[in-house]
Formats: sequence, structure tokens, C-alpha cells
Amino acid sequence: MNNISWRAIRAFIAVAEHRSFTAAADHTGYSKATLSQQVSELESALDVQLLLRTTRKLRLTEVGEGYYQRCKQAMQQLDSAADWATHSREKIKGKIRINAVGGIIGEEIIAPLTIEFQKTHPDVQIQLDFSSIRVDLIEDRYDLVIRMGELPDSTLIVRKLLNIKTRYVACPDFIKVQGQILKPMDLTKVPLIYGSVDQWVLTRGKTRHKIEVEQGIKLVSGRAMRLAALAGLGVTRLADIYVQADIKQGKLQEILPGWSESTQLSMVCPPLRHQLARVRSLMQWLKDQFSKEYEQLLEKGSAENG
Repeated sequence: MNNISWRAIRAFIAVAEHRSFTAAADHTGYSKATLSQQVSELESALDVQLLLRTTRKLRLTEVGEGYYQRCKQAMQQLDSAADWATHSREKIKGKIRINAVGGIIGEEIIAPLTIEFQKTHPDVQIQLDFSSIRVDLIEDRYDLVIRMGELPDSTLIVRKLLNIKTRYVACPDFIKVQGQILKPMDLTKVPLIYGSVDQWVLTRGKTRHKIEVEQGIKLVSGRAMRLAALAGLGVTRLADIYVQADIKQGKLQEILPGWSESTQLSMVCPPLRHQLARVRSLMQWLKDQFSKEYEQLLEKGSAENG
């Protein structure tokens, strides 16, 4: 195994990702001949065939696919280790890639806080994107992910930001027409306004009710769901930051208050990225500031609620 070079492994990864020596050469800057030679030397050293080559196409063998997945993860770990070694001093410098929940929480709290952090640390370059897609921190190479809900046990670093209360609400006119909703199963008889989750689980103590959404409207946006509730289109479930101001003003009415639930909002980070001063500092900054900003926004309502 000592005669396997890292350069050959990187060449193989490039070819495997692009499924073409030509495209891999364009991407890496190495010639097709150089890449082909390095991959052949790697196959010879391993004594296995990694690629099936024809005149028209190239594909991974079964062994090649497994070897590619393992090598890619290993290389990303090595790149992270090199990044940590280069920037292990206390100077806050470098790129931080973040994937976070969007909506009010992402756009009106997380984004302003990260902007303020970058103003304080001008040598940091933050890349922040919002999506509800579950990302693989290793595969997608994010430094930090901010997510709501339960997280699986893993080797990742998890830091809690806040427990966020979810409320079930509808406008008073809707309730007048549909009648009072007194128990969870009453939700099966009325239109529901839902987002990416079309199965609601209501919990009170040890009692759980699962509601399958069968009628209503799907809007994958908290702001849009709020507007639909105000328009009388049904019952919706939203984080309190979206609806508390409306409840206070009588625009929306909370239903089933005993069944409201709390969901944890967390920061998740790979261990090697957490060792970087810039990532660790941003996580601490968010942890120190987030609760205060959330409470202030909760009190005044979002900009759109005003």
C-alpha cells in the first residue's frame, strides 16, 4: 500500500466524479494522459479494476464505486485537517459555509447575526444559503448547519440554540364557520394549511395523535401559510414567531393550546470544522445572541406582521 500516491487517488476521484477523462482534465488542469496513467497505476497498486473504459463511455466498477465513496470522504477529512492546521491560530480568518432554515428565523435572525459577525471579522467570508433539504455535512462540505427537530446520534458536534414553540391557529371567521376544534381528531374534518410536513403529530404527555393531511392547501413557506390562515383557508401549525403578534391582535386564534409543542433549533458541525477558530467563534456568537434576537422579534412581530 505504500506505493499508492495521494495524487493518483485525487486523479481517480476527479475522473469518477466527471465520468470522463476529458472533463476531469479540464477541471484539474492535468492532461488526459497524466490522469489515465495515474489511475492505471492506482489500479495496478490495488490489483483491482476501478473503471470500465470503452471508446464511448466510462463507468465505475462495483469496487470502484465503493472505493470512490470512501476516498472522497477521506480526502475531505484530510482537506479539513489541512485547513485546521493552516488556520489553527486564533486569528479569525477564512470561509464559513452555512446551510440554515429559512423564513423569518433564517432571514430576520440568522442572516443579520452572521452579517454582524462578518463586519466584526472582515477576514471571514460567509456563504449562507437557506433550504429545508437535509444535507450531509461531510458530503456537501458545509461547515455549519442550522436545523429544527430531533437529530440522530452521531459524531457531529451539536449545539442547541433555542426551543421554539409551535402553535396551531386559525382565523376567527374560519372557526365560526367550521365550529370549535376541541380535540386533535377534529382536525381531520377541516382544511389544513401545511408545508413540507403533511403528517402532524400532536403530543400531550404520553398521548399522541397522528393527523394525515387529507384536505387543504400546501405552501412550503411559513409566511405564505400565515397569510392563508389570515385569509380563512384553514388551520395551520407554525412557530410562535410567525403568529404570536396575530394572536395578541385577535387576527388569529390559537386552537388546541394544550397540544402545542416545542422543537429544538440546533447548530450542527463536523468535529474537524469545529476545531477551526472561525467556525467555533461563529457558533459561540450565534449562541450568545440568538435567544435575545428571537425574543425581541417575538415581541414586536415580524416585519410582515406589522
